[in-house]
Amino acid sequence: QACLPGFFRVGGVLFGGNCMQCECNSHSTQCDISGVCEGCTNNTAGPHCDQCLPGFYGDPTKEECRRCPCPLTEPSNSFSPTCVLDASGEVSCDQCQHGYTGSNCERCASGFYGNPQVVGGACVSCECNGNANVSEDGYCDSVTGECLRCLGNTAGKHCELCRPGYYGDAVLAKDCKDCGCDVNGSLSGVCDITTGQCQCRENVTGRTCDRCKSGFFGLQSGRGCQPCGCSQSGSESESCDEDGQCHCKKGVAGIKCDRCGHGYYGYRGTNCTECICERTRGNCDPDSGECVCPPNTEGDTCDRCKKGFWGIDHVTGCKPCSCSPAGSSAPQCDLLTGQCPCRDGFSGRSCDRCAFGHYGYPSCSACSCDLAGTHETFCNRTLGVCECGRTGECGCKPGVSGRRCEECVSGWFALSDQNPNGCSECFCSGLSRDCEEQGGLRRVSVRTTAILQQYYSNTTAILQQYYRNTTAILQQYYSNTTCNSVYLPFTYLLKYLSDSVQLMSYGGLLSYIITFYAEDGSGLSNQEPQILMRGGTLRKHVIYTDMVAPSNGIATQHDIRLMEHEWKYFNSVSQRSVSRADFMSVLSNVQNILIKASYGTGLQQSRISNITMETAVKAESGDSREKARLIESCLCPPGYAGLSCQECAVGFFRQPLSELPPQSLKTMLVRPCVPCRCNNHSSSCDPETGDCQDCQHHTSGPQCNVCAPGYYGNISGSASECSLCACPLLSNSFSPSCEAEGADYRCTACLTGYEGRHCERAASTVSFANIECVYRSGLLCPFSMSASVSLNPSRP
Repeated sequence: QACLPGFFRVGGVLFGGNCMQCECNSHSTQCDISGVCEGCTNNTAGPHCDQCLPGFYGDPTKEECRRCPCPLTEPSNSFSPTCVLDASGEVSCDQCQHGYTGSNCERCASGFYGNPQVVGGACVSCECNGNANVSEDGYCDSVTGECLRCLGNTAGKHCELCRPGYYGDAVLAKDCKDCGCDVNGSLSGVCDITTGQCQCRENVTGRTCDRCKSGFFGLQSGRGCQPCGCSQSGSESESCDEDGQCHCKKGVAGIKCDRCGHGYYGYRGTNCTECICERTRGNCDPDSGECVCPPNTEGDTCDRCKKGFWGIDHVTGCKPCSCSPAGSSAPQCDLLTGQCPCRDGFSGRSCDRCAFGHYGYPSCSACSCDLAGTHETFCNRTLGVCECGRTGECGCKPGVSGRRCEECVSGWFALSDQNPNGCSECFCSGLSRDCEEQGGLRRVSVRTTAILQQYYSNTTAILQQYYRNTTAILQQYYSNTTCNSVYLPFTYLLKYLSDSVQLMSYGGLLSYIITFYAEDGSGLSNQEPQILMRGGTLRKHVIYTDMVAPSNGIATQHDIRLMEHEWKYFNSVSQRSVSRADFMSVLSNVQNILIKASYGTGLQQSRISNITMETAVKAESGDSREKARLIESCLCPPGYAGLSCQECAVGFFRQPLSELPPQSLKTMLVRPCVPCRCNNHSSSCDPETGDCQDCQHHTSGPQCNVCAPGYYGNISGSASECSLCACPLLSNSFSPSCEAEGADYRCTACLTGYEGRHCERAASTVSFANIECVYRSGLLCPFSMSASVSLNPSRP
């Protein structure tokens, strides 16, 4: 009526029914009447002993449950009560105790140290005595426990000490203070970490070693203090001041109080006797007491210096002039200042050194530096001289060379004191480095005009133009105009000079008078660039220059020098000046110049007038106008012409953009000039289009590539390839044109009455005034009309 041990009744009935074996995966032999296993062994659990106990892992239905490695299987080194087995078969501990981290709790967490992977090892909290930021990861070593980032001037494995150079209580009071050791009196900056006592040099005392011991001096020497050595009989005490001067008794003098002072004599290790010398102002011989004048003085009352001396003092006497024989013109100096009379090129009280602008004492030759080419840091502009080195070499500006900075370096020209670089770099359109300054030019002012427009200040795109009374003098008026309800700043657009004189404007002035009226003369618009210039050939640049904004209602004259040093790149974070190459490139092809018209707040009126641009022209005989400088004249390579090689020479034209590789355009300033393509029939062409001009040898066409009317042939480059049309004879030709046809030619416009390849025969039908004549071995004309027509055109 009962199941045997290891079996249970199916359905839980007490009597009858079937007995089935307990399903406990070999980890138990007993189960209850419901089949739930009892007394699971081998670290298993569950209704069928099919689960591992906490702290173990595995599949009890297939294998034994193993202890979790967290990180070791020893109980002393298991720091997680549970672990899990993932799909890849890796074990990870999922409940690491506080202070442990890692997939198997194998490492100490931040703020703990130790080695959990060694039997008996554990993670212990780091101890930094409150002198570390515990919220910062890695503030202590996770293996040794050493504190790595001690705060509050502390140090040590546990931040338990004040760091070198500091002293105090690092643990309780936490008051580590700077030792403050005197740099002259101490051996180092380190002191006793408890008392703060610094390590003093010899004969130095004080906690910070900041004073000499009594009877010693010379702390500032940095070598310790030395004995005062004061005379016991002549001094008041054994101490002295910082300079070693002892405190002398009355009548005694000397640094150690070992001799008689002024007005006393007879020191013998005791007191001194006072001199009775009224004539010599109390001066007497220190040994005998005889009345004598002070050193280097003379006169009945010792009231003047001897020759060659100055600066009378009734105690010390007079000082020697010591005038340099090489640098002074006389041995006597000024009696009050001691200044010797210096020769030209010498300076100093004793004339014993070279004056500014001279070198090589005792010769002191003039530097003779060129003021225009010498860097301003070496020059005195007021005196108009510059100093040089010991060998006479002057300090040149970047574009200048020579011992005296008197010449431009190779590739530069036009030495000028107005140029920060001394000389200007050869532009030559990027085609040559050989140039010189063009002479024989004069500056002239060319008047120009302008139009008023609205303009986006942060782009170079013109939105809309507004014209207001444009005249030659140009007075523009504007009153609170809006465009599409959006206010935009207004500018004046200058009509620039012709292409032929743009580069000749370099170094000249752009001048104008601007006046504005606004409700308030201040405003953010006043801070915007006042002049923009856009131009360039292959690469476009927008550059600007600025000056102080005009005052409200006051006509203001602006003069802007057209040189790269005055201009900067627009919309660039850099404030560097425009390079000469970029400035000349803009100047060679100016597209527009914009002058700001909007100023202040609530602008009511803006007016510009007297707009002029200086350019350079060839000087005439007796021309008194200002000489034009800084214009380059380049030695151009073949195919180029113009002062800056900006033009194509005769016989050359600009190579089409379509023929140039895109990469080359990034380095070129202008398109290359290539020989005219005229098939040897012309030596000139249009410099921009390349169309040939004045074709020779009876040719025509844009490249002299066809024969002229009345001629025929195949163009290949020889002089005689176009022949006169013979239609049919050279002397008897009845067609104004012909064309080549293989090795022969065909006349293309035979006159009326002629036909054939060469117009060599009479036409079979000829019309005369709408009357048809029929050829039948002659011309037969109706209505008795007579006509005489040659039946053999090939015969004259």
